[in-house]
Amino acid sequence: MVVQNSEVPDDNKDSWKTTVADFIEVLDPSASTVQSFTQPSAHFFKQKIQNGKFNWNFEKIKDSAGDLTPQLELFRRKTIQRVQAMDKPLQSIFFHNSSVLDKSFYTFTLFNIFAVGLILGRFPEWFHVYYTVMLLVLMPVRFYTYYKTNNHYFLADLCYFVNGMCLIYIWVLPHSVHLYQTCFAFTFGTLSFAVITWRNSIVVHSLDRITSCFIHIMPPVTMYAITHLLGEDLKAVRFPAASQHGSPAWTLKTNVFYTSIYYLIWQSSYHYFITLRKKEKIRLGKRMTSFEYLTTHKFKDLRFVKLPSPWPMILYTLFQYLYQLGSMILCVVWFKHRIAAGMFLLFIFLCAGRNGASYYIDYYGKRFEKELNMLRMQVDSLTQQVNEKSSSSGMSTSAYLDSQMSSVSSSISDELLWEMKLSDDEDS
Repeated sequence: MVVQNSEVPDDNKDSWKTTVADFIEVLDPSASTVQSFTQPSAHFFKQKIQNGKFNWNFEKIKDSAGDLTPQLELFRRKTIQRVQAMDKPLQSIFFHNSSVLDKSFYTFTLFNIFAVGLILGRFPEWFHVYYTVMLLVLMPVRFYTYYKTNNHYFLADLCYFVNGMCLIYIWVLPHSVHLYQTCFAFTFGTLSFAVITWRNSIVVHSLDRITSCFIHIMPPVTMYAITHLLGEDLKAVRFPAASQHGSPAWTLKTNVFYTSIYYLIWQSSYHYFITLRKKEKIRLGKRMTSFEYLTTHKFKDLRFVKLPSPWPMILYTLFQYLYQLGSMILCVVWFKHRIAAGMFLLFIFLCAGRNGASYYIDYYGKRFEKELNMLRMQVDSLTQQVNEKSSSSGMSTSAYLDSQMSSVSSSISDELLWEMKLSDDEDS
């Protein structure tokens, strides 16, 4: 007979409660303590379970519980020390030596563009492996750079959730038909159109922009390779859900149901762990989320943003859900027709390329124009000074300029003069 006593004093019920978000914030620079484990309860398991000769020693459990706080604190200190030891060189790489990083990543991006074409055309059965490896390389870097800039709540957005779903399908549940079709719907729907909505750009030297493009473009390319480039024999063995037997057709009604279920799982988890549990940090501006960014930057002047809380969040969530459903309507075409799916991915890639071209032209063009205007202002100022000094000294402007140039030449080092001479010889 099993006898249970579930009476626990109210003042100790919450002392052992913790959440996943608490572990995420263990190394938060603004968090000095882990509040969930400061006072372990003496009544954690104040119940008796008796079954024949089996008896639990609850005093021993209580004593072991009391020893957990110093162990956790020791683990936390050691972890922080290790992270701090790694932080200085990583910060130097990703935040200080930007020119070196940009040059290295430029080469890295070109190599990956070549690798994508080669693997898709010659070895499509290995493309999901390439996608997984690159995701495991880029995501830790994305987490570190976002964490250092207090933007790591962006990592809870839907696009990262969908990438996680794709990994689960590829490596854990390749036989799950509803997971496969949901991944196809999310990747060819929400993620692909996000390239247009969020203006993802292929800026080949930018780690941040290329990572964003990878997160949105590579999942649909991977699902395209699995769906349209693999033979039926290989799919029947490696990806049964993607085979003709597993997924003979695409049913919009069924996929709306399954994608809504997965969307509800993500959205409810997001609102609990981010919107509710971390609302104070978000309110104080210590953290940034997609909702906060959109309502304070791009769409800050819209009428729904000015509504009383929580209506802006409710309307934003509803719009996001409708956007997700609307973007997956054409997936029935991409699922059935290989050429149409390929042309759609090409269109998305070209949109990202055009955004990247606009960045280069606009950014560097405006930068060059700004520097040219500054140089023109300096020349005008110098000309005015020359005219004033030449008129006051009675010298002609050309004579004054010659005297200034001779004084400048006399102050130039021999080494610089030698470099100028070599430059003149090369030009001649």
